[in-house]
Amino acid sequence: MSSPAVAVIDIGSNTIKVLVARRAGDGALVTEHYQSLDARISTGISRARPELGREGMERGLGAIHELLAGVEPFHPEKVQLVATSAVRDAVNGAAFRAAVRAATGHEIRLLTGEEEAHYIGAGLTCDPDLRDLQDFYVFDLGGGSLECLTFRQRRVQQALSLQLGCVRLTERLFGDATAALPVDAAARVSAECDRTLSTVGFRFDLPATAVAVGT
Repeated sequence: MSSPAVAVIDIGSNTIKVLVARRAGDGALVTEHYQSLDARISTGISRARPELGREGMERGLGAIHELLAGVEPFHPEKVQLVATSAVRDAVNGAAFRAAVRAATGHEIRLLTGEEEAHYIGAGLTCDPDLRDLQDFYVFDLGGGSLECLTFRQRRVQQALSLQLGCVRLTERLFGDATAALPVDAAARVSAECDRTLSTVGFRFDLPATAVAVGT
């Protein structure tokens, strides 16, 4: 007998997603509904005083309303909202969370960078396409952050959340996010990532596969 459905809304820096799933009788996780909306609430997050803009918050709230309406036909037993880098780092992140609570009645659980990295790792190890990997790296690129993990024998050895998301890097290195990237864009991004990874001491000490994902 399957378990009741649960819905999770992930409020990311670029996109806001929902997953509705339930546990089947054999223990397998069965996806019943998935939807992803572009909201880019993280515009301006690279500033010295990172702040969510009014338009970004309005887009975010609109996306959350749409996703909540989309899960209603599945009658989830629980709906959990979580937020990551953009809301975590913004000085007005608490105000956005309060606005969502007032408009929807749902609290947002704010994930730490470490929690975000570990949950990404837990999710990816459930992917059947990765079931044969034992030692591997995972790099998950979002709008606000880059999560970097090392697995040895499918157990997490390193897990870091770094401020190297695509929106943050674009604003930091190139200024106008709407302009064409310069010819040296890849080299500049690579240099910034190398500098940050060496500063935090992330180790590349395994002759292992690297799995790169984007959100």
